[in-house]
Amino acid sequence: LDQPLCARAAVVFLWTAVFGRAEWKYRDRAYRYIYLDAGHMAAHVSLAAVAQGLGSCPLAAFYDDEANALLGVDGVSEGVIYMTAVGRPSRPFPARERDSQLTARPKE
Repeated sequence: LDQPLCARAAVVFLWTAVFGRAEWKYRDRAYRYIYLDAGHMAAHVSLAAVAQGLGSCPLAAFYDDEANALLGVDGVSEGVIYMTAVGRPSRPFPARERDSQLTARPKE
């Protein structure tokens, strides 16, 4: 897919799942939990990136076979399920007054 952000990103995280590890426990709900967990991981990466002044972009649209081949996984028992690109934004984030209000200070 035409996603130039990946080529310009400092790092691209690719998450894989070993499907059998979830299927034995969660049966029909395994895939639901796998993708929920992937979304949670991507959200944490995005929050950490913003805290460091970086940008991030979750990517669920990619060519499965190419991504799996890149990591050497078969796409059947283990496959890439999600990606997140992280890097410096082309424009800095605007400073916000509320950022200073988020800092915890002891009461005097």
